[in-house]
Amino acid sequence: MDPTNPLSLLIPLIGIALILTAVWLTGAPPVRLDRALVLARLGEDLPDFVASEIVIDADRTVALAAGGDAALVLLFAAGDRVVVRPLERGEVRRVCVDGDRLTIDTDAFTRRRFALTLPGAALRWAQRLLPSSGRA
Repeated sequence: MDPTNPLSLLIPLIGIALILTAVWLTGAPPVRLDRALVLARLGEDLPDFVASEIVIDADRTVALAAGGDAALVLLFAAGDRVVVRPLERGEVRRVCVDGDRLTIDTDAFTRRRFALTLPGAALRWAQRLLPSSGRA
C-alpha cells in the first residue's frame, strides 16, 4: 500500500463505509414497551422502586410509572434499549395536555421532551407531574 497514492487511502474508507451501512441497515428493530418489559427494567435499574401504576403511550415508546410515595419514573425506548429515568422534584419544567397528548419538558441533558398519547389518562398524569403535586 503506497501512502502517496490517494486511491490506496480511499479503499479502506470505502470498506468502513460499507460495513457501517450494513450494520445500520440490519440493525435491531426499535424496542416496543409493554408492561412486562417496564416492570423488568424497573426491577433491574431501580430495585427499591415499587410501581403502583404504570401507563404506556399508544406508540409503546414511552412509559410512566408511579410509586406509592409519589415518586415518578420515566422509561423510554432508545433504539433497541430502554432507558429508565427517575423524575426528581424540579426536573419537570413544563407539562402540556392537548386532548389525549401529554407533553413533558425536562431539564435533562440527553433528552428534554417526551410526548405521550394517553387516551383518557393524559390529564390525570399531567396533574401528577406538576411540581406542586407534592412529589418527593
